[in-house]
Amino acid sequence: MFIAVLSLAASSLAKSDRQRELAVWLAGHDQGVFGIGMVGFDIADLPWHSSADRDFLLAAVRAAKAKTGWERMDYVPREDWVFDRLDHFRELILAFDLSHASRDAESSWNDARPASFEACSKHDVYLHSGGCVVCNDR
Repeated sequence: MFIAVLSLAASSLAKSDRQRELAVWLAGHDQGVFGIGMVGFDIADLPWHSSADRDFLLAAVRAAKAKTGWERMDYVPREDWVFDRLDHFRELILAFDLSHASRDAESSWNDARPASFEACSKHDVYLHSGGCVVCNDR
């Protein structure tokens, strides 16, 4: 649910290919495809390198807390749980020193970087190699 709401928000906000890439990377940590316990990540593994990337991720957290895109979900997420996780993620983003970010851009991806950006026709969230994170979240 955390990745689904964050992916909906990031997909809604993404205006540049760089932002779309970050939205796809987040969606690619889809528990519905890879299974419970298989999709966690270290904050250093995010493919981010600039304050603009940090700002986009923080905006995605704010948008997720504003329930951006939640109306496109087939269920209502538990606010207390997801807001707590979003707050924690925000704290990690703010505390992270970008000089420690992975510089090996390809190794931070579960799969290859997307060659193009396609969105789910039902949920309007950017697709990863396993499909739509919201469709898979059922």
